[in-house]
Amino acid sequence: MGKTRKQRVRNGKVDPIGAADAAEEDLVPNTKSDGPVIVILEQLQSPNLEEKLSGLQMLSTICHIQQNLIEILSSDLIRIAAPLLMDTTSPALRQAAAGAFRNLSVCGVEMCEVLVEQDVLTPLLQLLQIYADKADWTPKFDQQFDNQLDEVSDTFLHAVNVLWNLCESTSLAVDMFNQTQLLESFVRCLNFEVFGMDIAIAVCQCLLIISEDNPTSWRVLSSSGAVFGGLLTLSGGFPEVLLRTLSAGIMANVPALAEPYLQQILTSLSKTLDENHRTVLSSLSSDLPLLQKEEVPELEVTEESRRMEVEESEEAAAKRRRRADLPTPLETKVKHVGWLLEAQRVAGETLTNLSSADDDANVTDDFEEDSEAESVNDFDPATGIVVCDKLPIEILEGIKSLNVIEKLWQRAQPLPENVYQILQECERTLTKKLKTLRISALLCLQNLCNTMSTDDLGGASAIYNVWLDLGQQVFQGDNDAHLLEASTALMRASLEHLKGCPELFEKMTENDLQMMLNGVESCSEAEIRANWLRMLGILGCLLPENLVKIIITFILETSMKESDAWAISEAMDSLMDMFSDNDWIQIVYDVNLVQKSRDLERILKAKLRQQKRDLGDRYPAVATVRTNLARFTKYVEAGLKKYKPLT
Repeated sequence: MGKTRKQRVRNGKVDPIGAADAAEEDLVPNTKSDGPVIVILEQLQSPNLEEKLSGLQMLSTICHIQQNLIEILSSDLIRIAAPLLMDTTSPALRQAAAGAFRNLSVCGVEMCEVLVEQDVLTPLLQLLQIYADKADWTPKFDQQFDNQLDEVSDTFLHAVNVLWNLCESTSLAVDMFNQTQLLESFVRCLNFEVFGMDIAIAVCQCLLIISEDNPTSWRVLSSSGAVFGGLLTLSGGFPEVLLRTLSAGIMANVPALAEPYLQQILTSLSKTLDENHRTVLSSLSSDLPLLQKEEVPELEVTEESRRMEVEESEEAAAKRRRRADLPTPLETKVKHVGWLLEAQRVAGETLTNLSSADDDANVTDDFEEDSEAESVNDFDPATGIVVCDKLPIEILEGIKSLNVIEKLWQRAQPLPENVYQILQECERTLTKKLKTLRISALLCLQNLCNTMSTDDLGGASAIYNVWLDLGQQVFQGDNDAHLLEASTALMRASLEHLKGCPELFEKMTENDLQMMLNGVESCSEAEIRANWLRMLGILGCLLPENLVKIIITFILETSMKESDAWAISEAMDSLMDMFSDNDWIQIVYDVNLVQKSRDLERILKAKLRQQKRDLGDRYPAVATVRTNLARFTKYVEAGLKKYKPLT
């Protein structure tokens, strides 16, 4: 049978500035208005330097509002602002332009695609090349201002962040980067003792994205093993944790580095997952309300103060404004905690990629071997457990010896409600990073469930407890769609290991089952519905006949109303699985299964035709289910003809 390559986990983009959720919505160009965008356009086209700086600063601050984003896209603002990245008249103007595009680039994939389409990359890459051409360039740190980066270095930091976000969002940006000679200079910037943690981390984040499935980058990165290997041994605070983890992720992406450094990479990732993020966030939550109180007191404006403002030199005024913009110790602490959450997310995603079976490596010309490789795991019906690991022995032993599964499970846990509420009220950027961390951990655990044996996962009872805990979280949580999808995906993968363990479900009642049925009915996301329906099919192989009838009836009725072809196919596939070991002939008769199966076959055929383009790689699987459903209907109908109904 044909095989499809597993999709790598993309390292999720983390908002480095803190732009709002508005960017996640569709940005549909609208008609121009008399809003701030018109003002900014006028300022950027002014010959006056201060006017241009004012326009760029305003652009940096307005992009958190959805309507402003729409107006930006319907204007020429991006095309007009882009050349300012290479302005030769003022370093301050280049800094402001880079900062503005950094803020824009965290406003979602669509915005990044527009930035690339409107050729922001050309001046951006030219700007970065200037730094690369100066082999002796190093940042300056102003001791008068808490060792903040100088203006030129801060511009570089902004520019790297823009490049990172664009490469994360569109492959065209990666292709354009591949045509430059910037990689060697980027690797040089990983020396954090010279370039500082902010620059080293930003460059490492950018390299992590660029090195994903990009052989062009591997040719340079593979010769830098000593640099990345040195970073794997870093210890210290959360900045060091993030830099170490990003380096491990890059090495895992580069084949020539992944193999010789595998154990060091696994050890580094495990060390990152050791930190109890829930304890860290609980401790931080007691300080966060202070952020709301740290306001600059209003000073009385007197004749003396007015005279001093007039007499103040431009340099003194700039220093005064710069000092006012310095982060407080608490703001720095929040930033570093965010780096911890980011590091643990990257650790989960890197482990997922390392432990995902590379299908291409297993494909052979021998049909028998290839067919055996189709199944992720081999199931022993005698013992009821999955018995075959699909991981390379080095990775399997590393995951087991480092207790990675337990650490991932801890990172997937929700915060106490009171701590979460404080984060929501005071620091929403951290709640977003917390969510992406939990999703990363859940998806990594799901992948390990699909590639490890039941015994190596801790045994059937341990897996069952995980399934129960996840169920409680799902029904008592905040119902975030992304978290629900990851949680139900892990529940589904866990349940696959319990197919032969009906004794674990002896206490399951109709009320318990009804909670799952309600979960399907109340869910608006097709992916999550598909996970629930697949789980119901597995439970149908484990529960007594009275509950099986409820499940079959529900699957049939729900599938009749389902709009998504993938969800219907998952439901039908699970329904057919339920009949693999038992004909349930009385249930077949009671629920009129033959006629409903015929109806669903027609429905699935129509949906398959309508949604062919949307299904993408899933199309063959759905088409196979439709074919199998026709055969299943004939099989059930033949058995029913021999059946004499009970009166």
